[in-house]
Parts: sequence; structure tokens; C-alpha cells
Amino acid sequence: MLRVPNALIDAVRSLSRLHRQGRSTEVLSGLDNLIKTLEFGNGSGSNEAYQTISDIWNTRFDSLCDRLDNLESQLPGSENSDEVPSTERLQDLEQKIDSINNRLSQFAEAIMQLQSNINNQPRRSKPYYGNSYNQGQSVRIQPIPEESLASRLGMTPESLRKEKDSQPPPLFFAWSKRKDTSGIGWEFNEKTNLYHPVT
Repeated sequence: MLRVPNALIDAVRSLSRLHRQGRSTEVLSGLDNLIKTLEFGNGSGSNEAYQTISDIWNTRFDSLCDRLDNLESQLPGSENSDEVPSTERLQDLEQKIDSINNRLSQFAEAIMQLQSNINNQPRRSKPYYGNSYNQGQSVRIQPIPEESLASRLGMTPESLRKEKDSQPPPLFFAWSKRKDTSGIGWEFNEKTNLYHPVT
């Protein structure tokens, strides 16, 4: 912080403002004048510095006013405006919005038509494991021996037997369901000595 006489406070504030705006040469020139004023202790340097700052400020202010007048003249509805009047612009926007709404309703109709076509197509039944199934009837997968299930799960019969023996039936069911490509769980039936699918 600088301590300056009351008469120089406005000049210092103006210099600070110029510095923040990046006008370094004007700041340095103004500081030189201010330092001379402080060294000699008379008011003539202060008036000079204040006059320099005032001239710069007036130039910038006039430039800003000119730019503001230019912007105002470009606003719709002003006397010097070359723009289309606001009522015409509103009508143009309304026409564009109507056009967009029409296109959206056409898209909605097309989507509804596509959905209707998809829903009316005959559904294909998914192929089941094995070659024998009757069309129109659900095919029930038959129990299979250990070798067939091992092949289906992509492992050897010994590995399958080891998994079956090391887990309780619910865990074996969950494990086989994860391994089966069709997502079917299997359980071993000791009476038939076959693996039965559980759905």
C-alpha cells in the first residue's frame, strides 16, 4: 500500500485501474509524474499526472461509448437497424416450430407402424439342444448320462463326477446352470443314474 496525499488518491486509483487493464506504458508514465510530484512536494506534477490519466480515461470512455452506440444500432427495433422486424422473426420461428412438430409426428407414426409390424410377425421358436422337437409344442429335454452332460458342459466325465461329489445338490445345480450354454441347471438322480434338467 502507498501512502499518498489526499490530492493524489484519485490519480493513484486511475493508475491502478490502468495497470489491471494491461496498459503498462501509461501506468509507468503516470507513476513517473506521480513520483516527481511526491519528490518535489508541489501540486504542478499532480495536475500533470491527473491530466494524463484524465486524457487516457476520456479516450477510453469515448471509445466505449462509440462501441455501445454501434451495438445499440444493431438491435432489432432500433432506428438504424438493418435487422428484420421482431414480428417477422417471431412468425418465422413459429413456422419453423410447426415444421419440426409435423416432422416429429411423422416420426412417431413411423415408429408406431414399425412396432405394429414387429408385434404381428410370427415368432420363431428357439432351437433346443438335440435334434428332435415338434413345431408348435415345447420340447422337454430328456435326462442324459454322465458322458453326455460332461460333453455339454465342456469337461471330462471325471471332472463332472468330482464336482457332483464335492457339492450339495443345490450348489451343483447352480454350478451346472452357469456352465450350461443354454442356462439349464442339472441334478443327479440316483435311481435312474442320469442327470435330469431342472427348469
